[in-house]
Amino acid sequence: MKCNIKGRCITSIIVVCLLSMTILASSATAGALGSGAAATAASSAKAAAVEFAEDNKGITVDIAKSLWGYAEIGLDEYKSYVKARDVLAGAGFAIRQSVADIPTCLVATWGSGQPVLGIYEDIDALPGVGHACGHNLNTAAGVVAAMAIKSAMESYQIPGTIKVFLNPAEEVWDVAPLVAAAGYYDDVDVLLSFHAGTDNTSEFGSTMAMDHVEYKFKGKAAHASAAPEKGLSALDAVEIMNIAVNFLREHLIQEMRIHYVITDGGAAPNIVPATAASRYFIRAPKYPDVAYARKRIDDCAKAAALATGTELEIGFSSGIYNKVPNKSLALLAIDAIKSVGPAEFTGAQIAQMEALGISGTPDKGIKEPTGSQSFGSNPIGDVTWKTPSTTLGIATWAPGTAGHSVEAAAQSGAVYGLEGAVQASKALAAMGIELLTNPESLAAVKSEFAERMKGMPPYEGKAMIPEVAYPEAPGFTVSAVDGTVSVKAAETAFAEAAGDVIIISSMQGDELAAYTLSAQAAAQPEYAFKIPGGVGAGQRLKITFIDASDDSDAWFYGYVHAQ
Repeated sequence: MKCNIKGRCITSIIVVCLLSMTILASSATAGALGSGAAATAASSAKAAAVEFAEDNKGITVDIAKSLWGYAEIGLDEYKSYVKARDVLAGAGFAIRQSVADIPTCLVATWGSGQPVLGIYEDIDALPGVGHACGHNLNTAAGVVAAMAIKSAMESYQIPGTIKVFLNPAEEVWDVAPLVAAAGYYDDVDVLLSFHAGTDNTSEFGSTMAMDHVEYKFKGKAAHASAAPEKGLSALDAVEIMNIAVNFLREHLIQEMRIHYVITDGGAAPNIVPATAASRYFIRAPKYPDVAYARKRIDDCAKAAALATGTELEIGFSSGIYNKVPNKSLALLAIDAIKSVGPAEFTGAQIAQMEALGISGTPDKGIKEPTGSQSFGSNPIGDVTWKTPSTTLGIATWAPGTAGHSVEAAAQSGAVYGLEGAVQASKALAAMGIELLTNPESLAAVKSEFAERMKGMPPYEGKAMIPEVAYPEAPGFTVSAVDGTVSVKAAETAFAEAAGDVIIISSMQGDELAAYTLSAQAAAQPEYAFKIPGGVGAGQRLKITFIDASDDSDAWFYGYVHAQ
């Protein structure tokens, strides 16, 4: 007899399961047996998923509090990554590590076949203020929601696949677009997420697409007073370009946003600047408008170089797409929020928050989505070009709390945020089961997506992360003197065990050393091995970790420089 985590045996729902395994197998079968019976089975499955999330709210709280305590910033979320990964692996999800060659990015999968339901969450904190965006709450709710949906799918024999996407560095780098460009969302039918905030709502608004571009000019230095005729001013080129772009604004769509800074303007007024540069953000509601403006701005730069006799280098830093809204999905999110309700708080809990300096309680009202246009940009926009998506909101902070504030961070680690995350896990679970068991709901979502994507160009991944952005792999140092790799077990993000393998590779992928841990080495606080051929000072190396207990998925652990 199989029981769930709380020990509630499923004997009592066998009758429903026997019916639902047939009813939910396909829409055709559901239609044959009657929509009423199918709806009843689906409703039971939904209730079971919500109950699972409630029964296992301790897991939600544990993940949220753990990540809040770690407060790891972009690309350095190793403890947060391991925490979420291990919970998902323990729940039976297959883990794909270092997705898109990003050490702290993963996709967890359970099930098989269609439909494929995705859950998307970010795991990083903000520098200086910790989890002031509530990503600890988002991740906790998303992980437990996936577990709840899985439990209901098993109990009710609901076909389909769940994929959980945990993304690092949302606050500082565009990771989600890299995962999208690598094809991980290509088979996802629908994608759900939760975000902490002050409102119980969902969204079908859009964000701005954006290109991030640097324009570098190279001229010739000369004395600005004694011999200006011998110089070619790179700063003149920057200024001519910027003037041309400002005249261009009149001939672009009104919603376009173009902003720039001069990052290099020369060294001194009495020297004709030999180098100068400016950095541009080019934004528009839809990516084709960005692409058009980008071409015109590039032409302005080329014209400026021609006018000043300077050389031009255009450096494309990154790009992200606009968010494609989906009203059908947003309204399903509202239904899910209404079905579970907002978080409720006792007088003692409110007093606890007041003692922390927080006044007011999270809103209990539910706001209908508005579909407004944001003039900011969000890397999840790339994902929405691949699959229909929405983000639901459960109020986790008191009204008036500003995102990215110390007040938001405090609430994200206390009862307001934690209880809100529990309710969000329930809403996500209910919504997921609805999409898996109601073919009409899913069809409406996909139909709207297809309609909105008509006439749009093929998706091309634009985002990039510079190599210098990645931190040194925790626990590793490499000596350029003798090629010794020293590893401090207390600082690594993996639990050393006999048989584990550590591979050191060049940036080109050539294996330089492979070290298999002995039982003696695994028990030591520090161990070391050598790279036979040695390495050069400053050489950048790649580290891969293979867990002996599960060698099916090697973990690209990160980079280290030889010192």
